Amino acid sequence: MSGVWARSQGVSICATEHLDVEARPTLRQALADGIERGFEGKLPSLPENAECYRLRANSADVGALVLIPAYPTLNDVTLFALVIDSEWRGNAFATKALLATERRLLREGKKRLVARVPRTNGRGLYFMLRAGFTPMIDASPNDATWFIRGGAS
Repeated sequence: MSGVWARSQGVSICATEHLDVEARPTLRQALADGIERGFEGKLPSLPENAECYRLRANSADVGALVLIPAYPTLNDVTLFALVIDSEWRGNAFATKALLATERRLLREGKKRLVARVPRTNGRGLYFMLRAGFTPMIDASPNDATWFIRGGAS
């Protein structure tokens, strides 16, 4: 997989076969922070059917995006991870990537983009609200909040 999958306002989303987080400590830390700020444990494995993307801006890799197709329903796509390297934060790259991803998926005929945010990730919860997503009321709560845009289910 290669090439630009989606693009918006200077951020390109490029398909990639594998995210080598161990080779990029800042990306690994961004993924760990998505679990909980300062998390130092072992990162969870990506699901087998995960689709991985590099986020590029200003001619540099600035982050990563991971999607899980056909979950929780056949026509849904779940945002598993959206991270920006710490050196590139504060440029709205994550918001631009999230909205471009949603537009692309809807054009492809997907029903909705859903996102699961661990309750230990306060910044992630706030980010989803700022980006216009709302908590799902019919989702299994467990240790996470599930978000969709524009509705409660």
